[in-house]
Amino acid sequence: MRGTAAEKAYNKWWLAGMLGGLLLLSLFASAWMFAVADRLPEPLAVHWNSKNEVDNWASLWSIAATNVPLSLGAGGLLVVLAVVSRGQSTLIARIGAGFGVAFGAAMSALMVAVVAGQVDLADTSQAEISGPVIAAGLGVAAVLAALVMWLYRPGDIDRTPDPAVLAANEAAGAPVLAAAAAAKAANGESLRIKVTMGGWSWAFALGLAAVVGVSMYFIFPLLGLLAGLAVGAITWVFCSGTVEIGPGGHKVLAGGFWRLMPLEWKEVRAASVEDIKAMDYGGWGYRMTGGSVGFVMGGGAALVMEAGFHQKFVVSMPDPDTAAEAAALVNAYIRAGKVEN
Repeated sequence: MRGTAAEKAYNKWWLAGMLGGLLLLSLFASAWMFAVADRLPEPLAVHWNSKNEVDNWASLWSIAATNVPLSLGAGGLLVVLAVVSRGQSTLIARIGAGFGVAFGAAMSALMVAVVAGQVDLADTSQAEISGPVIAAGLGVAAVLAALVMWLYRPGDIDRTPDPAVLAANEAAGAPVLAAAAAAKAANGESLRIKVTMGGWSWAFALGLAAVVGVSMYFIFPLLGLLAGLAVGAITWVFCSGTVEIGPGGHKVLAGGFWRLMPLEWKEVRAASVEDIKAMDYGGWGYRMTGGSVGFVMGGGAALVMEAGFHQKFVVSMPDPDTAAEAAALVNAYIRAGKVEN
């Protein structure tokens, strides 16, 4: 059994290794494309219609440059999701990691097969996706998947609550913070808190954009590009936001403008601080799972508000102290509303 620190380091190294492997594989594939550049027609065929006729073309540079983000984005996103989901099931995490590596490798194999099918052709009239190359690439992807699923052995996530979060929950109800919050509520003051996924925002948005774009590109290239951009932009919006707590209630502005989770104080029974795991709520972003609604930016301290019939509203906080301040102010506004009524 690995300790908590060793388990985190183990998964961090595996994550870095799998992402780094996909990056190197995609770079090697792109390098090979340039190595045979003088044997290729220009531009290259990238799409065939139902009659197997070429109906879309692209330059070698665009294919080689697209290969890296597609392979790393599509496969890398699945790998990241697999590693962070290990708290739900270590078996699913191992299968997901293997599938992610295989998917990323298969994307590079597909791009190489598109180029390989046009080597030594004068033009693209006879262009085709190379069957032997795609078969070999899928074989390599399957082997890599099997190796990852066999060798990657994550342990269970330590679900012991963070002592700092437990202390923040106690502080939210302590006389000092409660009195300060009551004074703010009496004066009608508001609290604005910025929350974000941080550095993972770009990877998350680009990964989803790549998955959508790849899945549609070779069928409807323009639609695939537009859909990928749209999904990436929408995902980016939900990777950060501003929490507002004031006299009128609570709300979250995703991306700073998209209004979510509006609550009036008469709907809320109580607020507390909890140590959450993102995958317990289905992942990151705006989540609706069972009796919970959440704006989840990651694991750690979160403001949890109880409302309705066993319903929870969960909002990630940047740190335990901010979560304690937010919970204290919510409870102060709830008490103020009860006194007024």
